[in-house]
Formats: sequence, structure tokens, C-alpha cells
Amino acid sequence: MVTTTSAGRRRLLAALAVLAGSTMTLAGCGLNNGSGGAASSSKALTVWHQFSGEGGTAMDTILKGYNKANPDGQFEGRAIANDEANTVIRTGLSGNNPPTVLQYEGYQQTADYAKAGQLMDITDWYNEHKDNFTYGESQAVMDACGYEGKVYCIPWNVDTSEQIFVNPDIMDQHGLKAPSTIEELKAAAGKLNGAGVSPVSLYAGDGWPAAHWWYLLTIQRCSVDTILKAAKQDGAKWDDPCFEQSAQDLYDLGKAGVFPQGVEGQDYNAMLQLFLSGKAAMMNTGTWFNSTLADTPPEFETEAVAFPQVDPSKPSHQILGGFTNVFGVTANSGNTDAGLKFLDYISDPGSGAGAEFAKSGLVNVVVGADKEMSPRVKASYDAISEALSLPGNNVIAYFENLVPPSVGEDSMYNGAAALTSGAMQPKDFVSKLQQAAQAAAAE
Repeated sequence: MVTTTSAGRRRLLAALAVLAGSTMTLAGCGLNNGSGGAASSSKALTVWHQFSGEGGTAMDTILKGYNKANPDGQFEGRAIANDEANTVIRTGLSGNNPPTVLQYEGYQQTADYAKAGQLMDITDWYNEHKDNFTYGESQAVMDACGYEGKVYCIPWNVDTSEQIFVNPDIMDQHGLKAPSTIEELKAAAGKLNGAGVSPVSLYAGDGWPAAHWWYLLTIQRCSVDTILKAAKQDGAKWDDPCFEQSAQDLYDLGKAGVFPQGVEGQDYNAMLQLFLSGKAAMMNTGTWFNSTLADTPPEFETEAVAFPQVDPSKPSHQILGGFTNVFGVTANSGNTDAGLKFLDYISDPGSGAGAEFAKSGLVNVVVGADKEMSPRVKASYDAISEALSLPGNNVIAYFENLVPPSVGEDSMYNGAAALTSGAMQPKDFVSKLQQAAQAAAAE
């Protein structure tokens, strides 16, 4: 992958559990939720991030631009590999030399870091700069960056998984159009399987690619508000009928041959390879995949279409996604003033920082960045913008960001993978999920 990936997101959540557990110890060492420590010191100015490939190139370009404009206060970038993020971020934030600025993934991470006194409260700064971001006043921003009514980060890139990536060459060869409904997807799968072609590339060894299918189906069956209630265990439960129905939908897709043989065994990289090599007609993943396409384009021109509807007579306009990349100023680096100055620079539409990420295939939310997006990326940006503009809650974060790891990474990931292969029944899935949620709430 070329930017912070879902796989990286899952690994980092484990670190958050440890960090949350250390909150009381950290507070005992004198940490607080303010600016924490000196506003300026002789320590090196650093930005830690998890961008690589085209995203990493964009980050390097931004750092060069900032340093050229600020020769007396230059930043160094540190790219952290996804599989190292767990240890590096946990150790860095709890040690004596945290980064000045940290790119992370918001939501529960924001709450955990802020609660532990590791992030600077930037509420006043954000209120002065929120117009620099598309829908900067939306609830989605507060969901990602807020904690107890205060703001601790800025939104940067937004991702959604509300699309199916399509190989049009395969579809044309078999006289098929991209499916707009789940029933059309099943019918297309039957025809493609008969011709020896994998309909949808999905390997669920990592858990989350299968979980995303269940998330998407659940949004349509249950609605965002109901999901949020279930996540809080307040007004809804994971074993309610709509959640079981979406589990049944996923189970039925597996039984219909939509997914390849051995779906539960291999990982995300194998899933990408199956699609990029032209051996599968379709694939669902997040908009971060656009950077992969920019980095390593396949021999066919990839298209993206909306995720199919389960009930076309009652189409859903709610979407799965959120701010998967945010930036915060750490509270204890000794250089909070420099951190805020860096945020000044990257959030300024005139600096071109947001545009650099948009050029790399990522959906950046700095005002004007959409002008640099490819048509495929711009379509995702427009879908997210439309959902944010509607009244009520219409954008929901990836569910594992809403629940403890024992519920998300364990029950949702593993259970969804088992549903795709037929190894678990829908009723068992939701029952175990609710049991995990109750157990977590009791801890």
C-alpha cells in the first residue's frame, strides 16, 4: 500500500489499547490535556507519518516547501512502516522525545491520545482555520478530531469504501455491466464463474476486507444512527434483526460464488494481486487504492462504481468512511508553537499541501484540493461531500474505530471472514458479536 492502509489502521488499534491502559500512569507523571510543556525548545522538529509511495512523495514535497519558507525552523519527516507503527508510536508518545507533529487516524485514537495528555488542545486554532477545510464544521470532523468538546487534530485525507473497482475489459468480454444491486452482483458472479473468471477479488485472511463488506451491507440494512447506538450499546444491540440480515446478505454472497475459493485464507496483498493481474472482474476496497493505481497501474483502465444496493426501491445515501489521516500537535515535544506553525502551512490552500496529496490519488479535504483529483478520485470526493451536506448522520467511520478491539478486530473481523466462507452462520455471528460487546462494556 502507498498510504496509511486499513491493515495499518487495524494494527495501530492494538497499540491504542495499550496506550489507553497506561493513561493513569501517564497522568501520574504530570501530563495534562493542555499544551503540556514548553512552547519552544531546542529539540529537533519532526513529523511522524505513515505515508509511503505517492503519499510519501507528497509528504516529502510538503516538508521541502515548508522548510524553504521557514529556514530557521526546519522539520524532518519520519515515515513509519505500518507494521512498526504499533511499537514506534506507543514508545514515542510515552517517552521523552515525541514528534512535534503526528499523523494518525483519528476517532478512538484521538480520544485515547487526548485522554492520556499526549495531544495539544487546538480548539482555538481550529476555529480560526476551519474554513480552510471542506465541511470543516461538520460533525464528521468532530467525530475524528474531537474529545470532550475540544479539538485535537485537523482533518486531512478522507477515505470511503462505498465503491466497487471494476475491470471493464473483463466485463465487456462477458457482456456484463457493473452491478448496481446485490442481486445483479450475484447474477454476474454466476456468469463469470461459468467462464472460469473470479467475480470479486476478496481474501479475508486479515479480517478487515471481509468486515468492510458487512459494514457496507449493514449501513443499508440498519442506518448510521442504529449502528452508532449498537456501538454504544445504548438503544440497539448487535444481534438485532437488521444486523443479522446484513450478516445473512454476506453469507449469501459467499454461497452464490461471488468470492474466490479460499476466501478466508490469504491476505490483502493477495487480494490486490488477483485484481491487478486481471484475474478478477471486481474488487471492493477503500479510496486509498487510488494511490496504488497511480503507483503501479494495471494493464486495464480501472473504473469505480457505487457499491451495490440491497434494496433499490429504498436506496441508501449513507456512506462508510471518514478521516483516515489527521494531523495533531503533540503536547509534550517542547515545540508546540512550531507544531501550530506547521499546521498553519499545510492547512493553507495557497501552500499547495492539500493539492499535493490530491495529485497522489488521495481524497484531501483542504479547500481547492479537489481541482487536482483525477475523475475517479473526484467522484469519491463528490460522494463524500454530498453525504456530509445532508442533514443528520450520513457518514460513519469504519466500525472498528467505534468499538473496543475485542469487538472490532476480534469479533467483527474474524466473524465476517467466516461468513464469507460459510464457516459461520449469520445468527452465530451476531450473537457472538453482541456477547463480545457486553463483555467489553462490563470491563
